[in-house]
Amino acid sequence: MQAETVAVGTEILAGHTLDANFSVIADLLAREGIALVQHTVVPDEREALGRVLSRALERSALVIMTGGLGATPDDVTRRVMASALGRKLIFREPLLATLRAKFEARGVTMSPAAEAMALVPSGVQPLENRVGVAPGLFLRTDRCFLFALPGVPAEMRQMLVDEVVPLLRRENLAGRVRSETLRTVGVSETALAEWVMPQLGEGVRCSFLPAPGRVDLRLWIRESERDVRELEATVERIAERLGAALYGRGQVALEESVVALLAERGLTLGLAESVTGGRVGAAVTRVPGSSRVFRGTVTAYDNRVKEAVLGVSAATLQSFGAVSGKTAEEMAAGARRILSADVAISTTGIAGPGGGSADKPVGLVYFGMSDARRGRSLRDHFGGDRDTVQERCVTVALNMLRLLLLDRLDLLWSGERRRQHG
Repeated sequence: MQAETVAVGTEILAGHTLDANFSVIADLLAREGIALVQHTVVPDEREALGRVLSRALERSALVIMTGGLGATPDDVTRRVMASALGRKLIFREPLLATLRAKFEARGVTMSPAAEAMALVPSGVQPLENRVGVAPGLFLRTDRCFLFALPGVPAEMRQMLVDEVVPLLRRENLAGRVRSETLRTVGVSETALAEWVMPQLGEGVRCSFLPAPGRVDLRLWIRESERDVRELEATVERIAERLGAALYGRGQVALEESVVALLAERGLTLGLAESVTGGRVGAAVTRVPGSSRVFRGTVTAYDNRVKEAVLGVSAATLQSFGAVSGKTAEEMAAGARRILSADVAISTTGIAGPGGGSADKPVGLVYFGMSDARRGRSLRDHFGGDRDTVQERCVTVALNMLRLLLLDRLDLLWSGERRRQHG
């Protein structure tokens, strides 16, 4: 089955709002074995939306629209649907009663303008909105299934799960897909492809989903086409090949993997952050139960704080500078000491856009580590804007800690990119 999506929203095209719904719909359709072939973003204009919708209905057997179902003047979806389908808008009294009840439950008086949400093209079925107010819409024609869902992500997601997927399954439109996700860090997409593709079993397909410093592998197979045991065997082969580059499966985040390793080993963590400004600590504390292993973070941006709080020596700062391997090591050692932690990680660098020099360019970062046995540092250099540099720093810091706990620090200095360590 061929499907396409249409996002209605001038604010998306203007860059004021991200289209957060598309990735959710695309992922869900892929899991159901439905091929998404086109995604269009269209402004809140009747003529433009009408043209896009008419073409979509001609091309695809499944069309999912998001947005434009509210009661403001720019909410044009239901009227455009009626026009494109050649149907009249009908006022649904039961739907109006439902809307009034929802407003009353929220302690709000329903405005006359909100009554427009009870207008539905003839033959179209309203879909219950269990999160918000505006109902969704569904129509089955001789050649197409058409859904119109609210643009608010939480409302859209719930309606997708509660209404759209069950209907597609009842109509035998979804060809179930079994999938597994393997999460990797510190290895490029190109290198992973060289490792993974020769390991794929018959009928197993692989998608590469890159993020800064990390790549997720989504392995999947259509249940109707192949024995799903082929997928299980493939996953195990690839997991073995990935080794320590694999930090989790499914939805496990890198910080969750790190917290779990600390808990398993009965160790505590301290952080000293300069360039990341507390972002590594924020990632760790997103994990439920992290209080069992996380002592805290010292955000030492100013050199006086590095010296007075963390104990970085004045001689080190004078001779090597704040952005150096020696400073990173002393920051980590200081954090481990003052926070009474078993292990500590530090970050110091130049996130930009200014502050760089010929010797120490923007994007240069040093990471320090300290435990009872040793102190070491890692030098890296990242491209991108300030936010990207900081995000990459968080990934490398967490992975450095993970490999320390796995006793595989050798992987940090044997990767594809040249790195230096102290």
